Order: sequence, then structure tokens, then C-alpha cells
Amino acid sequence: MKKTLVKILSVMLVLVLAFSALSAVSSAAQDENIKEISIISSNVGGLPIPSVFSENKKVVPRAEIVLGKMLNDSGIDIVCVQEDFQFHELLAKGMTNYPYRTFTSGGIPAGDGLNVFSKYPIYNIDRVAWADFNGLLTAANDGLTPKGFLKCTVDVDGILIDVYDIHTDANGSLEDQKAKRKQFRQLSNYINENSYGRPILITGDFNCTLHGDIYTHYYETMIVEQGYKDAWAEVVNDGNYFKGPDAPQLIREYNEKYGDFWGVWDSVERVAYRDGDGLVITPYDFEFNYYTDSETDRMALTDHAVMSCRLTLDTTDYIRPEIELNDPTDRSLGEKIVTFFKSLKRTFTLMLDDAVRLLNGLFFK
Repeated sequence: MKKTLVKILSVMLVLVLAFSALSAVSSAAQDENIKEISIISSNVGGLPIPSVFSENKKVVPRAEIVLGKMLNDSGIDIVCVQEDFQFHELLAKGMTNYPYRTFTSGGIPAGDGLNVFSKYPIYNIDRVAWADFNGLLTAANDGLTPKGFLKCTVDVDGILIDVYDIHTDANGSLEDQKAKRKQFRQLSNYINENSYGRPILITGDFNCTLHGDIYTHYYETMIVEQGYKDAWAEVVNDGNYFKGPDAPQLIREYNEKYGDFWGVWDSVERVAYRDGDGLVITPYDFEFNYYTDSETDRMALTDHAVMSCRLTLDTTDYIRPEIELNDPTDRSLGEKIVTFFKSLKRTFTLMLDDAVRLLNGLFFK
């Protein structure tokens, strides 16, 4: 009887060990299908404004140098910036941990201020200006540059993700929100034509929130119609997009707890994401941080809070698409000169039109 019991126990032990080994192998295989990626978005506030005219007396060249080093030390995989204009080289010089980057489109008025720095190779770069905007001589001067979005394809260890760095109209008037509504429509149309079925990350300075700016139709266009998810809403706000009956109470609670939302909750630097090619994207960490210069009384280095987000990539069912990948190329000096003068002509024409419109409104009400 004892021998029989020993044999039974021995067989059970072997089975348990075998099952444990299989489970370990299965878990290891499953872990191999999960990768992680991190992305940061920062409006670097690189406008060529002398410190004497700056609201906080910021010396922009110094700020770009300090900010470049801080972003470089962030440990983030992909850095997307906005308002990176005349002082791009100062910012980029400190970004030594990022071997892959876009070539700047130039300063004001020729450049769009959008650039990407990456630890992973980037390809297929395209820059698109907004077809509609509000304000040139007024309303935050959005039309002074070819403001819009930058698209690139990032190769994350064999996984191709289309990353969009965007900068929509500033301010929150009804006319500004209507302009942003058209811009989100233009963006979604472009993506459907150029990134259809692909995994997508959209980040940048959205200049809108979920709890306000309702006339931008960010939620209606990008979340409901186009099927994106918003990383802040999913990670921080438990999947709540402020559209249910609890929205007013929840917004009051946030306001009572934090006050101003800028850089604290539901701020304007965002990440929208959508699965594609069998890849499943899941954000698990999201935060806002203010990058400050400790040597100048903790002066804010950026236009507003810096957003960082960490995500997992489930590659279990991922199928890499067969697409052509083109390396980033800088424009020739001749192309840069032609672009600069075309931009000057565009800006002066728009300024003249805007001035005439303002004068008509002033004298012929």
C-alpha cells in the first residue's frame, strides 16, 4: 500500500512540475509578445521673442539649451516638440541620446515648429499645414507660420507605428474652436488616406481638453467617429470622457481639488492612439510635469506642462505591413531659400488680407 501511495505521489509531483514548467514557458512566450514604448510631448516655447518682451522674462536661447538636456535625460523613447523655431540647433545639440530625428523646417515664418527625436529609426516624414485657422494679426497669430502636423513612421524593433505630432489653433474662443474642428477633420482625413489600418499615436499640443472646448469636436471626431482612445482619459480618468451624467459633478470635484487644469488634469498636451495591423496599444502610465530652470528662479522652460506617456505593445497578432520606408532627408540650401521667400510672400499676403478685414470691421460695422 505504501509503495502504491509513493508511486501515486511521485506521478503527481512529476505532473505538477511538468505543468509548472509548461506554464513558465507559456508565460515567457507571452512576455516576448509584449513590448513597451514611451512618448513625450512638449511645446518648447521656442518663439524668437526677446526676454524684455517675454511675460516671464525668459531668455529663449538659454531655455532651449537647458530644456534639450532635460529632455535628453528623460529616458523617454520618442520626443515630440512644438514651437521649435529659430533656436532648434540649441535644443537639438543636447539631445545626444536620440540618434534619429527630423530635419527642422526652419524658424518663423517658414517653419511649422514641429520636430521628432527618437531612439528608434524614423521614416516617411511628411509635414502638412492646416487648411483653416483663426487669426493672423489677432487670436494668437496662428496663421503666421504653416502650423499643422508632422507625420512619421517609427520602427520599434520591427514594429511600424505611425506617429503624428500636431499643433492646433491656440485660444478657446468659438472661432478658435471652429478652426480646431476643421483641423481635426483634416487630420483624420489625412490619416485615413495615408495610414489606413496602421497602429497610430497622435500627440502634441492639441490646445483643447475633454471637459471644455466642446466645439472643437475632438471627442466626436477622433474618439467616436475615428475610433481613437485618449490616454489621459483611459489611464487617469478611468475611461471617463466627461460625456455621462456624472460629468458636471466630476469636473466640479477636479476644480475643487486642483483648481486650474493646465498641466494638472485634462490638460492640452495629449496622446490619442488606435490599434492597427494586429498590434494592440495600451497606455499604463500618464503624467504632466513642468520643466523648470533652477538657476533662474525655477522659470518654466516650456509653453505649458510637458506630457509623458508609457504604453505596452501586444504583438501577438501583429503583421508587419509591406510598405516602402524612406530615410529622412534635409532640403538643399536652394530649396530652403525658395521656401523661405514663399513663406514670406504667404505671410505678407495673409497679413494684408487680415488688415483689410480688420479695418472693414472697424469702419463699416
